[in-house]
Amino acid sequence: RSSDLRIISAYRYHVVSTMGTGAASSSSEALGLALFAAVTSLSVFRKRRQEEARQGNMNVLREQFKRGSICYSDFPPVVKDVLERCKLAYLATVDREDDSSHLSLMRFTYLPEDGVIVMSTNMKTKKFSMLQKQTGVALLVNDFDQFDDRKCTGAAITLNGRCFIVEPGPEAERFRQAHLRANPRYPQFIVGEDIAILAVEVQKARICDIHDRVTKWSVGEGLTPPAS
Repeated sequence: RSSDLRIISAYRYHVVSTMGTGAASSSSEALGLALFAAVTSLSVFRKRRQEEARQGNMNVLREQFKRGSICYSDFPPVVKDVLERCKLAYLATVDREDDSSHLSLMRFTYLPEDGVIVMSTNMKTKKFSMLQKQTGVALLVNDFDQFDDRKCTGAAITLNGRCFIVEPGPEAERFRQAHLRANPRYPQFIVGEDIAILAVEVQKARICDIHDRVTKWSVGEGLTPPAS
């Protein structure tokens, strides 16, 4: 971008220095059009290269996911317990266009044998559009009772990881059927040609209990006890 600005500055200097002469004015206009075209082409080229690089990285991750070459580590018991009992989570993604975040309430299914959290989404939604451009997500899951404080004995867990849009095929349909079995009352959110299947590979977690004590967990490092 700095090189683009230098080109534009050079053009402005040329225009100012040649103002007042007819031939020079025509020459400046021609040079200006050429410089404008060059800067525009360069900007488009850079954006295209950045997009290709990003897509390349995402494709590598998807291939790792398909081959099962991503290593999973067992969740601590409290995380497994909450994931197996709860059905709702808040999915956070980054909205780069609005320089903001996007939050979605999602039904999920934890598949311990696959080491993933399965969700589904309509392909016409904003979150699907963003998930096509990013893999990093956060999920917030909790088993607190919002209607009765006396029942708040569980945990609020923030899970960070990578979310993959599962390509149509046997794996996607296996995940879809498992998700439907766990959520039989919500086929409208799971089954359909315009419904994509998502799989989240969790890399780390922050576990907050009712006493506001935070325990951290990550793949390869395990649990980190709360600060005393």
